[in-house]
Parts: sequence; structure tokens; C-alpha cells
Amino acid sequence: MKQKGEMFMKKLLFSVLCLFILFISCTQTPKPEITEQLKSTLRSDAKTFMESLKSVLIKEIQTHGIVSAVSVCSDTAQLLTNNYGISKGIYIKRVSFKNRNPMNVPDEFESKVLKMFEEMHSKNQIKPETEYVELMEENGISKVRYVKPILVQPECLNCHGTEEQISPQVKDVINKIYPDDKAKGYQMGDLRGAVSIQKTL
Repeated sequence: MKQKGEMFMKKLLFSVLCLFILFISCTQTPKPEITEQLKSTLRSDAKTFMESLKSVLIKEIQTHGIVSAVSVCSDTAQLLTNNYGISKGIYIKRVSFKNRNPMNVPDEFESKVLKMFEEMHSKNQIKPETEYVELMEENGISKVRYVKPILVQPECLNCHGTEEQISPQVKDVINKIYPDDKAKGYQMGDLRGAVSIQKTL
């Protein structure tokens, strides 16, 4: 009789333990991970953002000229960036070691990735699909960081090219708005910087 009682208690304890483990596993928050769907979404966000920015810039050049486009980069572009990030639930910005806007200075993480992109660019390894994604935790909050390289396009040279490529009028406006500008001297295909996205998971 005593053995039956002990056996019953063991089975009962085992059942309770199993139920407890099941309960814990069901109530725990799933650990965030970088899925293909997440990468695809961030990739699309970066692409749409850059296309929107380019569209606004080209339209301004065609309508009011290159000098006016400098103001677009300093004012309209920043507003577009903020609004786009809010609409997508992300924090997005452009970063570069040779920044023009002080707000585009890379942080420690972005600097690490930009250095990696520079190394890849020196070896002609930057491809259209090149990107960097990393999952991290800051102050107990999980977030994903996404970085996509930006290469210099023909329209960029009007304001970011060599001394010979930038008109005196454009130089004057740039120097007035950005006295500490470092974003000149680029050539077609150079690594301009990167699009950086942060998304809380």
C-alpha cells in the first residue's frame, strides 16, 4: 500500500513538472531572429527610401536647377527621411565618413560596417545585393540593424564631384549651408556611404 502511494506521488509530481515546463515554454516570448521576410522588408524599405529621395532631387534639378537642389538635400531630404521612418516604424538615415550634413555622422556600429564596405569596395566586391544585417540588444530591447551601401551615381557629381564638376554657384551655396562639408571629390562608382535602418523587434 505504501509503495502504491509513493508511486502515485511520483507520477503526480512528474505530471505537475511536465505541465509546469509546458506552461513556461508557452508563455516565454519567442527569441527574435533575422528571417528572410524581415531582411526582405528592410531591403525594400531602403530601396524605396533611396528611390523617393532620388526622385525628389531629380525633379528639383529639372524644375529649378542644381543650386536649388542643394537646399532640397539640406531641408526637404531630412524631412522626407523623418516622415518615411515614421510611416514604416523604423529609424532610417544616410551615413558617411565624408558627411555633408552633421546629422549623417555614423555611430560606432555604422562605422564598423562602413569600414567593411570600404574594404570590399577596394577589392571591387560591392554588388547590388550587398547588405549587412545584425541582431542586437540594447537596454533589454531587441533590435535589428540593417545597412546598405550607397554608390555615387551620375546625378550625385553635380554636388559631390570634383572641383571641376561642381559649379561656383553650387560651391557657394554648399559652403554657406555646410561650412564643415567633407562630401566633395567623389567619382562615379565611389562608395558614398550607406543607408542605415534600425527596427525594434
